[in-house]
Amino acid sequence: MTNNNPYPAPWPQQVPQMPPTQPAPRPKKEKRVYTAQERLLLLAALAIAILYNRLMFAPIFWRVSNYPIFVGAFWLCCLAVFYLFFWKKLRRDRVSWYVAGCAAALCVWSFFFWNISTHGNFGLINHLVIPGVLMALVVYTTGEYQLKDVGVIALTWLSGWFVKPFSAIPASFGAIGALLSGDSKSTVKKALLGIAITLPLLLILLPLLSGADRAFGYHLGQLLSQWNFASLVGHTFVVAIAFMLFYSFLWNMGYGAKRGAAPKISARIDTVICSIILGTVILLYIVFCAVMFTYLFAGAGLPGGMTHSEYAREGFAQTVAVCTINLLIFSVFLHFGKRNKITASLLASLLALTGVMLFSGFMRLGLYIGAFGMTWLRLLSAWFIIYLAAVIIICGIRMLRENLPAIALCALILLGWYVVLGYINPDGFVAWYNHRHGYDAVGAVRGIVYMR
Repeated sequence: MTNNNPYPAPWPQQVPQMPPTQPAPRPKKEKRVYTAQERLLLLAALAIAILYNRLMFAPIFWRVSNYPIFVGAFWLCCLAVFYLFFWKKLRRDRVSWYVAGCAAALCVWSFFFWNISTHGNFGLINHLVIPGVLMALVVYTTGEYQLKDVGVIALTWLSGWFVKPFSAIPASFGAIGALLSGDSKSTVKKALLGIAITLPLLLILLPLLSGADRAFGYHLGQLLSQWNFASLVGHTFVVAIAFMLFYSFLWNMGYGAKRGAAPKISARIDTVICSIILGTVILLYIVFCAVMFTYLFAGAGLPGGMTHSEYAREGFAQTVAVCTINLLIFSVFLHFGKRNKITASLLASLLALTGVMLFSGFMRLGLYIGAFGMTWLRLLSAWFIIYLAAVIIICGIRMLRENLPAIALCALILLGWYVVLGYINPDGFVAWYNHRHGYDAVGAVRGIVYMR
């Protein structure tokens, strides 16, 4: 085979050899950069931890008689720290201001009615309500949710108690390390580094100097005898644990992953199913209301020699429970039932009958209070009936306005109504009512237990 190339190569062609492959260099792990606000969060968490130790742990641990004052002061300080740190998100949110105002009012309540022996019922409940309200405030504002996202807010509220205080604990150590490392020109970093080196050095030098000079050792012993080191170690441990938990919680709320909006459910309950269920329930309630009106309002003789006070007492709790169940049924079929005139008319009928039953429950309670006087439980029942009446009104408006966040609105009204209940001083109101209507002497003669 002849080579027809008119320009032959001056030297033989060689196949180029590839250099031996080298492993690709591993990408350097980027150093976590903590923002100035994350570092400032260290100060906020430390302040809350110290307040917790002084206002919550110490008074309760040492069984201080007026510890509700310290509890209210602690949560009020937590609210102030939270508002200082998240001011930009909170300053224009009216719902957040309303919730924060109610929480602050409950904290201030403990300053005036701190005596548990006198105001024990409401005061003990307050210890659970205040942190629950503050948690809802933090979740709502930092998560930037809408009032209609009730399900997501509830899940995040639970996560705020059991997950978020623990999941970001390593972030607290990272923020501390970032504060102490890097550029050493900062005066704060220099001071913290100097303190960190000085403390262990003093622990070594002071015992040696005490042994070198007896007079110095004597005066040092007199000075240190005023300190309870066991108590100091215990309080330091409490502050350290509380600091890590509070920093983890605040970091998660401010910088952690946010949940998305609740998924929309497109499935609807068929009209036939709605008609059968709601129609049966409505017919049952019509018969019930007819019998109830006959004996409770028309003055017909009760069967079996039953008195009106016994009739009112035995049916009140069941009536309120049925009204609560009715509102739950209404909510389910309003959200998941097919939207047509049949379903709307059935829901309106259910709501109207629930209002009638609630009114009968209020009448029963009035008869019972008229016969035996007022107690904490009866006052709470009357308060709850009035609240349920407001819920029925909101449900009626919700049928006309689809975009109304009914569940969130009911929760906000419940919070405000709870604050009102506290400021009327429930136990004092019960005593005033019974004294004014002469039930103290009657109760003593009949041996009535007022907590019934």
